[in-house]
Amino acid sequence: MKKQSFIYGMLMATSFLACENELPFRDKPQEPQLLMNAFLEAGKEKNEVFLHIVDGNGTTSFLEGAIIVYVNDEKTEETDVKGGSYMSKYTVKSRFCPGDRIRLEAALEGGKYQGSAEVRIPQPIEEAIRVDTLRTQLKVGVSMQDCMRYRIAIHDRQGEKNYYRLMIEKRIRRITPEGEMFTEVQGLDVINQEDIVLTDGHLTTSDDDEFGVLDMTVRNVRNVFTDSRFPDGSYTLNVYTYYPDFQGWGSDRKNHIQVDVVVRLLSITEAQFRYLRAMNCLDSEDYNETFMEPVIVPQNVSGGLGFVGASSEQRVTLRMVDRPPLW
Repeated sequence: MKKQSFIYGMLMATSFLACENELPFRDKPQEPQLLMNAFLEAGKEKNEVFLHIVDGNGTTSFLEGAIIVYVNDEKTEETDVKGGSYMSKYTVKSRFCPGDRIRLEAALEGGKYQGSAEVRIPQPIEEAIRVDTLRTQLKVGVSMQDCMRYRIAIHDRQGEKNYYRLMIEKRIRRITPEGEMFTEVQGLDVINQEDIVLTDGHLTTSDDDEFGVLDMTVRNVRNVFTDSRFPDGSYTLNVYTYYPDFQGWGSDRKNHIQVDVVVRLLSITEAQFRYLRAMNCLDSEDYNETFMEPVIVPQNVSGGLGFVGASSEQRVTLRMVDRPPLW
């Protein structure tokens, strides 16, 4: 299956209904609609909102519009936006807290294209996560690679169904002789093949990519999971990343270099969990539409298309490199 064609077809559909409903077939041309996507994070200074206009022939640019933010029914922000490209990314500066009810409204071209979405910021887990690390080697493909193993102890929120996402980031901080600081953030690919929760019980090895021709498992590359295997209890995730070393330019010899790894456990909404699971399928070469269940992408944008999710988090920052200037 061609993933791009499938995703395009999903975007062009007139509407995505509730998660349990299938997409309706439309045999007539549909009017252009606004497409809005965002993952809102509690405590973040700036959150990104993506806006498109989509029609039956593809995406079209827009000239102007506005984004309005409501927090607990109080208007906190109105931002004018300018278009000009087929896909535009904007930021909202309202600060969100766990438990807040957020409403995003977008209107383009004087209100010709409109959409809105409401979402509540989930509560994070109450206890801090604990992370143990070990530098080791792991077989990746046909060779052994230097990796970092992470054992991440988490305690589930009590008395409710919870949905989570694990993310691990590498942050490189360059401090110049003049005292200026520049930070670069890179998402690290999480190797979760040995974790029973992240693989939903389908543990694998690197050999499965080469020899597992009958494997019908879609890899959980977005590392989302529920508490179904440890309700109201604790669990220790067991994952790897490539070793987060620093390979700099020659000019970095004069800079003070710091490299951190940030382990993030996001508490997400049920709808966002289902959305990311669907994206796992659509992006996977292992997904087979003949033998697997059809992929249904959730949407929650009224009057348009798209999805708005929300999360809060617990995080741990680990200092990996602290190198003073070499000259």
